[in-house]
Amino acid sequence: MIDRDDIQLIEDYLSGDENAFGLIISRYLKLVYNFVHRFSGNSDDTPDIVQEVFIKVWKNLKKFDLDKNFKTWLFAIARNTAIDWLRKKKNILFSELDLHIEENEKSFEESVADTEPLPDEIFQRKELKKELENALQKIKPDFREIILLHYTENLTFEEISEMVGRPLNTTKSHHHRALHSLRKILLN
Repeated sequence: MIDRDDIQLIEDYLSGDENAFGLIISRYLKLVYNFVHRFSGNSDDTPDIVQEVFIKVWKNLKKFDLDKNFKTWLFAIARNTAIDWLRKKKNILFSELDLHIEENEKSFEESVADTEPLPDEIFQRKELKKELENALQKIKPDFREIILLHYTENLTFEEISEMVGRPLNTTKSHHHRALHSLRKILLN
């Protein structure tokens, strides 16, 4: 049964179905890999970090609260593993706050993709994507993780807040600051 939801797969695995964990990995491997790659900004470390993530998931699956959202729990492990890895490697300060934000700024909006883009539009989008990826690497890790979790993993601010262990308003504020920082980098 490939169409089992996450909770069913976890229950099946804990009941002795070894294949259920493989299905969990195949369901989330690409998502976790993409998140870790973008968050860490280092393609060389990404496979090692992702492997560590799934080892931690495997070791702690018995402790997972089945009433919680598995994806949120998994991405919290991915986030924490990536942060630990980066701290060991680079000694980055993750808690600095950029307090110089102008009030009443317009929020960042992504353009809507055309159903059939022209070749020059495809090229422009690839260039914009590269610029955005480069800009993401220049903002603070706290801000980058919120942008990635919200826009690429479609997590709500409530889920992100729970995952990173910060109040909801702080998460929303960091989101706003991240968009401001991105806008500033992209306009320069």
